[in-house]
Amino acid sequence: MDCSSKITSAKRRRTQNRPVVGSLPGDLLIDVLARVASGSFTDLFNAKLSCRDFLGAAEDEFIFQHVSIDKFPVIHWFPPSDELLSFLNRCIDKGNPEAMFRQGMIEFFSLARIETGLEYLKRATEKGHVEATYVYGMILLSRGGQSSQQGLNILNSMKVTRSNYLKLRECRAKIKAIIREMWINNSISLNEVSCKCQERNMLGMRKRKFEEEEEVICCDVCGWYLEVISFCKIVDGVV
Repeated sequence: MDCSSKITSAKRRRTQNRPVVGSLPGDLLIDVLARVASGSFTDLFNAKLSCRDFLGAAEDEFIFQHVSIDKFPVIHWFPPSDELLSFLNRCIDKGNPEAMFRQGMIEFFSLARIETGLEYLKRATEKGHVEATYVYGMILLSRGGQSSQQGLNILNSMKVTRSNYLKLRECRAKIKAIIREMWINNSISLNEVSCKCQERNMLGMRKRKFEEEEEVICCDVCGWYLEVISFCKIVDGVV
């Protein structure tokens, strides 16, 4: 076999041994990695270790938008490492809904930076984050006036029905667990929310029965007003 044949054979072997991942288009590679990241940060970490292509793709902002941060605590009782802090801050900066929700909770309730907290919660709500939608809607509804109507619209977008009430209970339980870990330096005051039930002579009223022991006859305003009362109790540590 001459030299040229050996070179050709070597090139062919390198081509044949080329990893399949490396042959994927960049956008597709990032999309695949984002799906992995959304399920588990550990899986993302392992993927980065397994392949140079994944290591490079993992720096794309789309990954930070979708990566799961569930394995990390909301409140760090001990200072996090610089590496972890940098990672979480990048998640916030790139628009990760869970990261923005967590930061919004800390800013609003613990650090008492109200407008900053509301902005983070609003951004997470716009991304479709369920817990952020609930908290942001509750805060606006509790304020009364024009804010209450905005809050009502946000909460109604959750489309709470008997079939998905379990999701609302899970949402409430997650928020309660987070609040219990926090130092609350900014509570929320409940203002009266106007309702025209009586003026409508009970027209448009509907029966809500989300649990066997709970049956409430109310309009949307009354229903969410009862919910915001419960939310205020959670924040104040009453329940």
